[in-house]
Amino acid sequence: MTLSHWSLRAAAGLILALIICEALPAQGQATGWSLFPPFCAILIGILSGRLILGLTTAILGTALLVSTETTIVPLVADALRKALLHYLWGEVAGEFSLHILGFTIALIGMVRVTSLAGGNAGIADLLSRGAEGARSARKATALLGTAIFFDDYANTIVAGSTMRPITDRFRVSREKLAYLVDSTAAPIAGLAIISTWIGYEVGLFEGLMIDLGTGISGYALFFSALPARFYCLLALVFVFVSTWAGRDFGPMLAAERRAYETGKVLREGARPLTGRQPSVTPAPGLLPTWWVAAFPVVSVVVSVVAGIALDAADSDAASIERSRNGLLSSRYWAAAFSEANNGRALFNGALIGSGMALLLAWTRRDGQGRRPISLGSGLGTYLRGVVGIHYAIAILILAWAIKEACQDIGTADYLTALLSPLISPAILPVLIFLLAATVAFSIGTSWATMAILVPTVVPLAHNLGGMPLTILAAAAVLDGAIFGDHCSPISDTTVMSSIASSCDHLDHVRTQIPYALVTMGCAALFGYLGAATLYPAWVGILIGGTVITALIFTIGKKPDNLAEDPTSRRRKQVTI
Repeated sequence: MTLSHWSLRAAAGLILALIICEALPAQGQATGWSLFPPFCAILIGILSGRLILGLTTAILGTALLVSTETTIVPLVADALRKALLHYLWGEVAGEFSLHILGFTIALIGMVRVTSLAGGNAGIADLLSRGAEGARSARKATALLGTAIFFDDYANTIVAGSTMRPITDRFRVSREKLAYLVDSTAAPIAGLAIISTWIGYEVGLFEGLMIDLGTGISGYALFFSALPARFYCLLALVFVFVSTWAGRDFGPMLAAERRAYETGKVLREGARPLTGRQPSVTPAPGLLPTWWVAAFPVVSVVVSVVAGIALDAADSDAASIERSRNGLLSSRYWAAAFSEANNGRALFNGALIGSGMALLLAWTRRDGQGRRPISLGSGLGTYLRGVVGIHYAIAILILAWAIKEACQDIGTADYLTALLSPLISPAILPVLIFLLAATVAFSIGTSWATMAILVPTVVPLAHNLGGMPLTILAAAAVLDGAIFGDHCSPISDTTVMSSIASSCDHLDHVRTQIPYALVTMGCAALFGYLGAATLYPAWVGILIGGTVITALIFTIGKKPDNLAEDPTSRRRKQVTI
């Protein structure tokens, strides 16, 4: 795409946003221009494919709209000052924001160091042992995708590249491998309490919770929303039920039958994605060792939990709950997460995990007793990981900035006034879920979708239904964003799954979408709609999981239609 193409499309997106905002009706003192930040960011991002451009234009445009200056030079100067100092720097310079940035960066570096030391490959090797047939190879892939919960990029690359020779050997199609990799990466990273995602999500929630006067932290909102993460939870249900049952349907069944009957793990004419994978291989001479990756991750988890407990030890709310219900009660830990400095605990935990990863990497020895990883090479690998996520960090910072821009221009207040007479709180969560899914599918990234919608729809939900609706709305944004990112052909994780699995990208998207749509339908109907009107969240998970299981056993079929016994395994396995 040339400069003229994307610049013209960006201009078209901006013009369309201006037209829509001008056409929207006024609500009291507020006008349709209150929706300029999300409309501008979404339309420019979709039409031009430049997400940072869309977010930046929305921030600068909002600063121009709220300025009180009337002449050109003072107007531009005031807008730049507000955008840079108030929206951007004002958010980044805060203690919590700095800790979250540090946590995200440190965890990425830690993952790269554990890969260099053979830890990630060790986990893959541990889970792949005993794979003696197609079904067991699929199970090992699903388990590996779940085990690497701390980062979706690490998940896709490690799981796909590690399991590909094994699944090829047992005639598992590349489409199925790419699906298993993709469908465990973002869902498990989005749910994990220690991952590169949680810092980003908590960072989006934290300021909103303060602005709305909820009395809880962004971390507490994340935990409260976990039972309502219907899409992520049901996506994992679909993966494990279909894998353990050995059943598929639709295009995936056709791909699996082709692989089983002909040994062709790729269709005729397929163009598997290849290229330089953004991964780190173990240093020469080091054997894969699972505990090299497991120990740093465990140390992060333990350090964060201990840090939160220590930080909240002197708070009145946590002390009262501890004396009444005990140290292990859920009420105490809910109070501790709300009262503690969660950002600092996350950052300190990531530093401790990083230090352990570097120490373990340095002490590893090869078969001749030498240390192939020096402290310098370990630190170099760590720092290259930090530099490599500059795009994600830019998105995170701009997400915080657009939140401030939306608050400054009154986006939530306008939406509340506009939609309150039209939308029942009962259907708001499912509408938010579908909106987030559409936006993420269109722009190919869940993080930018969260950045655009969280500041817009979460305050709306709070104004319409208080904290219960706020929790459902927060979960709906995160889940809808992950659905769209999961299925979009322009999503980075979708592309990376095709690369790591060496699968034709369009074949991966074509075979995965039916499964994702079924999961999305169950999440929307039995999850967000049902939980907002009839029953608690766990009932929605139970019903949705039951429907998915029944569907897989009703219309799903086994590609081989044979029991997997040792004789049939030996007869059918080949090496590709």
